Amino acid sequence: MKPAISHRNAYILLTLTMLMWSTNFVIARALHGLIGPFTLAFARWGIALCCLLPIALPRLRREWPGLRRQWRLLLLLGLFGIGLTNSFLYWAVRTTTATNAVILNSATPVMVLLLGSLYFRQRLSRRQWSGMALALSGALLIVLKGDPRALAGFHFGGGDLLVLAGGLSWAVYTLGLRKLKPGIDPLVLMATLLLIGELLLLGPFAWEASGSGWPSLGGGAWASLIYLGLLPSVLAYLMYNRAVAAIGTAKAAGFLYLMPAFGALQSILLLGEELRWYHAAGLAAIFGGIALSSLLRARPAADGAPLPAGAAKRA
Repeated sequence: MKPAISHRNAYILLTLTMLMWSTNFVIARALHGLIGPFTLAFARWGIALCCLLPIALPRLRREWPGLRRQWRLLLLLGLFGIGLTNSFLYWAVRTTTATNAVILNSATPVMVLLLGSLYFRQRLSRRQWSGMALALSGALLIVLKGDPRALAGFHFGGGDLLVLAGGLSWAVYTLGLRKLKPGIDPLVLMATLLLIGELLLLGPFAWEASGSGWPSLGGGAWASLIYLGLLPSVLAYLMYNRAVAAIGTAKAAGFLYLMPAFGALQSILLLGEELRWYHAAGLAAIFGGIALSSLLRARPAADGAPLPAGAAKRA
């Protein structure tokens, strides 16, 4: 098992992870008219599982005792991290606006901190809470395009509940990583979670496919699916879990605010949108908030304490 990485490297991994995950939202919105939410989730994780199985299977016998001892926790992580989180979000973007989804998804880091304080009794300093608030304000500044009056157009509906459910699922998954015991090969662990998620998604996928059948996809759609199955689903998850193992859930939570910022930057670079003052100001606030809440020396009772190396397996 590789030793825990340094905090600096963990921050780099988290930043790259958020960049990959921001493209996941963009592609999901682009494909939602072509493929159902459960079919998209099932296909994404299925591609990821097929890529990992040739590597993980030869190591399975060696890792089986460790997997068996933690089967309840693995079931929970596979359910919430693989089966539910993205399925809820893919379902949500069919019935809610992108703005609503991004605004409500910004509550996920707060959910991580609140659940952590309730379950693990972690204590966060005023500076950490202030940093999270600053990062949240930066994310909202970008989403609202610098105009707070845009909140007047916010209407809460069923799709918005799904966004919140997805954020809560991710908070449970992130905190569940803390309970993993060291010693399991990260690739075997990830393949196991993917397999659990795929089995849990099989029923919803079959139900969805029975009504509409497998969609007819062009080359671009298949390329997007393969990308989702490789980078946001394999590489980013490995990096996220390794970073959480090194710096803890509280510090990692603030990096989730980078997703709307990176989404805005992608719109500028790929869609030709103009760079506005609120993009720069929002990004500065997000990085400032992350620095304030994450780059501090961890207290003994805080969640920033390093986790066992075996807790590492997003994405």
